[in-house]
Amino acid sequence: MTARRHIVVVGASQAGCACAAALRGFGFDGEITLLGDEPHRPYTRPPLSKGVLVGAEPDHSVFLPRLDDVSMLSGVAAVGLDRSRNVVELAGGESLHYDGLVVATGARARRLTRTGRHGELTVRTLDDAIGLRRRLDGAQQVVVAGGGFLGMEVASSAASLGKSVTVVDGVSPLADRLGSLLSGMVLDAAAEHGARVRVVPGGVTVGFSDGAPDRLLSADGSLLEEADIVVTAVGDVPNTEWLHGSGVHLDGGLVVDDECRVAPDIVGAGDVVSVRRADGRHVRSPHWSNELSQARTAAATLLGLQPDGAVAATPPFFWTEAFGLKIRLAGHLPPVGEPMVIDGSIAGRRVLLAWRAAGQEHAFGTAAAVNYPM
Repeated sequence: MTARRHIVVVGASQAGCACAAALRGFGFDGEITLLGDEPHRPYTRPPLSKGVLVGAEPDHSVFLPRLDDVSMLSGVAAVGLDRSRNVVELAGGESLHYDGLVVATGARARRLTRTGRHGELTVRTLDDAIGLRRRLDGAQQVVVAGGGFLGMEVASSAASLGKSVTVVDGVSPLADRLGSLLSGMVLDAAAEHGARVRVVPGGVTVGFSDGAPDRLLSADGSLLEEADIVVTAVGDVPNTEWLHGSGVHLDGGLVVDDECRVAPDIVGAGDVVSVRRADGRHVRSPHWSNELSQARTAAATLLGLQPDGAVAATPPFFWTEAFGLKIRLAGHLPPVGEPMVIDGSIAGRRVLLAWRAAGQEHAFGTAAAVNYPM
């Protein structure tokens, strides 16, 4: 194990907290400082678009367990990295010295308006979810821009509250993530819950009245949908601005190797990192399970230990809940071809499925469970 004495974890995210816990688990007894730019203590995000948004789960239920023997700095943002001095520069002019650094600054919601100054509604933070929940109380018509995992979860939550919901996307929702079979299952369930789906190629933007997002416009400015509120769910953007000029490799995120290494004294984990794939592209995979596996790998690497396995070789795991469906997947998305039904029934929407790996007759590349106990 290396002789590091002060490790700074920038980002009080799920990945940042998991990395701090793994450092202690691996026997690191030096100082750990966890830095977060939100005023809240660290929390998990998946319930924000589901139980927290509809009020079925209390807000405090999302908070992660407190970490023993870890110094927490909340409401403090990192604004720069000086690698020559091993210093993280903080908002307000202060700095924090490290001899080991974990970058886990995550991502923020992507917005449709250029400046975001109008108050575009997103669901990324706890405050976002609480604010949207309050807005939903007085709304009847809700438009969700974006039909990915998050967009369909928000639409499902709004529909469960009795709202009239329309989802607008440039492609058929979830088809590029779940494939035709599973995405079709979600769309059927959405229709049964009264949600409407519109496919509008060419891009959209949000319109505002008195600072409130209440309409969706096409790229040429024509009106597509009016509503009491419009929610934007069009992906996320990695928080790498504070790393500009530091000399670290940025390509679609913070580039890490198969052991989450950025430099000899720097590692990265979570939604901010970008991993090189077999085709040479650097790709982020911002999902909860990846955050946890990367965090453990990053902690081991920073301490000079052998990680359990290469990040790129770890099979991704995904899950979503929308319109009465609980879908869990393992493997690379989207699944391609016809699946094998391992158990259950597709028609009954309770089924365990497996897809063959490309070019491999006896190996499975993706597995999915729909409303199936795991």
